[in-house]
Amino acid sequence: MKNLTVLSLVLLFTCTILSLPLQAQNLEKEAKALTKKYVKAYNKKDVATLASMYTNDAVRTFSDGRKYSGIAEITAAMEEEFAVNDLTVSIEHGSSEMNADGTATIKGTYQLVGTANGQPVTLSGSYNNTLTMVGKKWLMTNSSIMVDN
Repeated sequence: MKNLTVLSLVLLFTCTILSLPLQAQNLEKEAKALTKKYVKAYNKKDVATLASMYTNDAVRTFSDGRKYSGIAEITAAMEEEFAVNDLTVSIEHGSSEMNADGTATIKGTYQLVGTANGQPVTLSGSYNNTLTMVGKKWLMTNSSIMVDN
């Protein structure tokens, strides 16, 4: 019985290790698709699509100290942002990695160009997003957005 338990654990461990490259490859493809979807929705000011990319309890923080908790706050902040700004975003996907707890981390850089409160704006920075699988979709649970100085 002890040998069977050990063998089962070894097989489980081996299958997990062998599936990691496939998971990473799929994650990279899905992260790039998610990034493309985000850019398209942001540039159309499509708050409904953007909000659908977050979990209900997501947290979105900015390097200037702004923090929005929960989908209602995140949605309201996006609506407010789009009401006073006319910005276009471009995003460069950087990396994707699976975390031990089953979540994923995606990182990259962005650039915003346009007007904010009627003033010309060009700014860039980086992002670090934590995603979790909900059903068959990756959704953001934590989004940290940093502006370059």
